[in-house]
Amino acid sequence: MPVAPHLRILIVEDEFLIALDLEDLLTGFGHQVCGIATTADEAERMARDLKPDLVLTDISLARGSSGIDAARSIRARYDIPSIFLSAHVDARMSADIAGWAMGCLQKPCQPAKLRTTLDRAARDMVRAA
Repeated sequence: MPVAPHLRILIVEDEFLIALDLEDLLTGFGHQVCGIATTADEAERMARDLKPDLVLTDISLARGSSGIDAARSIRARYDIPSIFLSAHVDARMSADIAGWAMGCLQKPCQPAKLRTTLDRAARDMVRAA
């Protein structure tokens, strides 16, 4: 199986320690974290300015903002795909993002599942290019 390319990833997570843990995992996998946002508005600005390959976002963000709304807007405006993280994944949420998200992982996420999801997303992005 070919090795997946390394990605520039924007983390969207309002819990500081979780964001740092994700950054450590992602860099350990060989990816580059280009920024960390805590709200939907900040995520959209950073996506515009930093042009990441992928957004890794929590679904519930600071100040009541939605990671789903941010990811949907980022995808529409900049064609940047997303992978979601959430402590509360349900069938309705999964159905809402199934047609356009590159994955959804339960928090706390297992490093092996995160790596597999990122590798699959990277390969899919290369094929689509």
